[in-house]
Amino acid sequence: MKKHWYFFLLIIIMAGVSLWAYVQLPDQVPTHWNFSGEVDGYSSRLFVVLFGPIFLTIIYGIFLGVAKIDPRNENYEKFAGAHRVVANAALTFFAVIHIAVIFNGLGYDVNIDWIAHIGLGLLFIILGNYMPKIKANYFMGIRTPWTLANETVWARTHRFGGKVFFIGGIIIAASAFAPSSIRVVLLIASIVCIAIVPIVYSYAIYKKVADK
Repeated sequence: MKKHWYFFLLIIIMAGVSLWAYVQLPDQVPTHWNFSGEVDGYSSRLFVVLFGPIFLTIIYGIFLGVAKIDPRNENYEKFAGAHRVVANAALTFFAVIHIAVIFNGLGYDVNIDWIAHIGLGLLFIILGNYMPKIKANYFMGIRTPWTLANETVWARTHRFGGKVFFIGGIIIAASAFAPSSIRVVLLIASIVCIAIVPIVYSYAIYKKVADK
């Protein structure tokens, strides 16, 4: 129970804010914004207050459940600290977005686009810092046929990938202060690099290791 305290704290905060805000929210609450920061989607207030806590519970359940059924679950003990930090960072990001959406719906001047960019950037920065500590598994990290096939490839890819995630996170967070047109380009370019560059690197390292 002690190791789940942070999750329960977030749920209590989210539920408390949701209950407090429910009667004050309009029937339809903005829940989606385009790349220019303009509202282009609404949801009912009941959906808004329930979705966040339910979604957070599902995400946390996935983090816990997959670790138990992973064929390499014995490795999770080797990076339990990193696993907990990454899980808590992801949960915090979703909790902040949930609360920001509620306060925006209440009429407060909340810049959801700015919060989302800063939050996502910080999430990638945290992932980048802890990436080298993640051991081989089928759920977390850069899982390619080449990293899963070779421990050396896994380790080197995650050291390199951690740097890519970290730099990408800084760019995404900093893009919150850029004009919307530039912000979109920086966001997409950073995510593409984060998603593709470590995969290409893992293949290159695998070929180098295999040729020895």
